[in-house]
Amino acid sequence: MQTDSKKPDHMTSLYGNTLVPKTHERIAFRGLVDTLQAEVIEAQVLALGLGEAETCDKLKEVLDFLRALMAAEVKETALPPPFLFGMDADELHRKSHEIVMCSTEGTPVMPDYTHGPIVARLNTLRARTRELELFAVKVFGPPDISPGATERGDIILALNRLSSALWWLTCRSQNTF
Repeated sequence: MQTDSKKPDHMTSLYGNTLVPKTHERIAFRGLVDTLQAEVIEAQVLALGLGEAETCDKLKEVLDFLRALMAAEVKETALPPPFLFGMDADELHRKSHEIVMCSTEGTPVMPDYTHGPIVARLNTLRARTRELELFAVKVFGPPDISPGATERGDIILALNRLSSALWWLTCRSQNTF
């Protein structure tokens, strides 16, 4: 880490005037959060274009959630407990395990192209969130799991529940419950 007043092009601010290489894991994490935010915005555009205003509104909630997560990470402040779509962390977890996309025969199915562009896009957001959660465990998880990590259980929980919320929204968009 460096704290010089002139920032070299290969360095960026981790917090305050503390500089790190742009390859630092926390900077990479921020980049992945930024990418996920961009993908949520693309999903909002798709939803609105397909007349799915309610889905677009739900995705605005997801975007706000990701922006709060990013702010908490950058400022090194606590992230409030997850709350999305009127559900707290426990309810999000429970609801995501209660639902499953089903065929007309009641057989569980996974999302595929026949479910349409909204379901496909929401499923992509869910998968990206899972990737981000796994990277967060590497960056912020307990030191016994991730050597050199700084514990941020709040961020890891938030991403886990965001994944649950996006699964709930994916299934809801398919009218499976």
